[in-house]
Amino acid sequence: MDIRVEKSSELTHEVSIEITKEDYSEKVETALKKQKRNAIIPGFRPGNAPMGMIKKMYEKGLIVDEIDKILSESIHKYIEENELKTIGNPLPLDEKTKMDIDNREEPFVFAFEIGLEPQFEINYEELPTLPYFEIEASEEEIDNYIQELRRKFGQYTNPDEIAEGDFISVKHNEKDRLLIFDKLSKTGKELFLGKKINDELTVDLAQLFEVKKDLAQFLDVKEEELPEKMNDTVLKIINIIRNTLAEINEEFFNKAFPNQSIKTEEELKGLAATEIEKQWATHRDRIFMTDCINLLLDNLQINLPEDFLKRTILLGNKELTPEKIEQEFDGYKRSFKWQLIENKIVIDNKIHVSHEEIKDFVRDFYIKNYFSNFNLEEAKEQIDTIVQNALQKQEDVKNIYDQLYDQKIMEVLVKNMKLDKKSGTFQDFIEAKNKKEEDEKGNKKESKASKATATKATKTTKSTTAKATTKSTPKTTAKTTKATKKDVENDKPEN
Repeated sequence: MDIRVEKSSELTHEVSIEITKEDYSEKVETALKKQKRNAIIPGFRPGNAPMGMIKKMYEKGLIVDEIDKILSESIHKYIEENELKTIGNPLPLDEKTKMDIDNREEPFVFAFEIGLEPQFEINYEELPTLPYFEIEASEEEIDNYIQELRRKFGQYTNPDEIAEGDFISVKHNEKDRLLIFDKLSKTGKELFLGKKINDELTVDLAQLFEVKKDLAQFLDVKEEELPEKMNDTVLKIINIIRNTLAEINEEFFNKAFPNQSIKTEEELKGLAATEIEKQWATHRDRIFMTDCINLLLDNLQINLPEDFLKRTILLGNKELTPEKIEQEFDGYKRSFKWQLIENKIVIDNKIHVSHEEIKDFVRDFYIKNYFSNFNLEEAKEQIDTIVQNALQKQEDVKNIYDQLYDQKIMEVLVKNMKLDKKSGTFQDFIEAKNKKEEDEKGNKKESKASKATATKATKTTKSTTAKATTKSTPKTTAKTTKATKKDVENDKPEN
């Protein structure tokens, strides 16, 4: 077996592998003997079929399998010994491949093209400045957050007379239905305010609600199924439910935050602000990450083996045509480039996600969403069981793994990018974002007007590739030996 480099460039290597009979014959003979021992062929006792028949049935297929192994191992060894960082899998060059399975005295020659990762650096100081918004909770948001908590831990009572904010249980056509006072129209509120249990009202349901959706929900039908005539509808009040807000005191603090040491209203407001800012930061981070990706793609010079990548895309997507790939190749290039940039950030910064981090993420998720009002020491065993069960779902674990990787990549970018930091409420952030988008649209229009031959922007394809991982043995021969395997199947005798 001989492997030679036919062509070498910065972005591709073309190699040829010559395989002689001596490279595979011994292992094929061993495999044939094993096949003979195990073969069950009509007319012969197990293991007693003639070797000639066994060879006719199985030899070509075994040769092809052995050559596949030799090629895969040889390419993998070549890549490792030369410390090559590759893109995708090596691609067979069919026009330079010579394999006549019926003439084994002549060596078989296989040619492959190997795509190489381009070398580049990320110099953050040379990149443009990126806006970064530090979101602060507004007083209104803090008050609403605390108000919701007070409502959640308040007491429900059943007064005799309807007041603003009540829930009203009524009998309608022999069915119990619920009215929410705050969702009623001005007319509806005036009708029900001050009414008592057992009072009957004749109403026009169409005038009772501000929006049709609430009326449809009350009647438990779709909006398009609402009846045309709804006047003279009789509603009987059967119950009034009132939520009395919890007092802001130590008992409320202990109920709402059993695992926190909240003593004052100011501490409560501080905690509320932190939670609100965390929620808004998720939206901010998503937008910031998109801006980062676009900035890096637009400003880093990264050369790619374009012809190699086009062939890779074509081989992996049978429904695509070369013309379609050519049309969309700008998007594919951005996807490949982002994969390279992402992996470089991961490697340069030694980013790693451990099993413990995934476990902690799952635990925090369940505590925040399901156990925030529980004593965590008392609920520990129950939480541990839920976490263990959640970690058995491999698809969910992979999604968390990717999410944590993305979070760490973003932290690196926030630390290293040149940022124009501003602060304000989430509403301020949205307004600034919208203004930036409007300015960019205006700049694009001016740019298009000044260029007679403006090129159409191609939508970026989102990269779905895994983060930096250990490369597996390249799959090199599936296409090369396909025709031969078909011939082998045709050579098999019918039983």
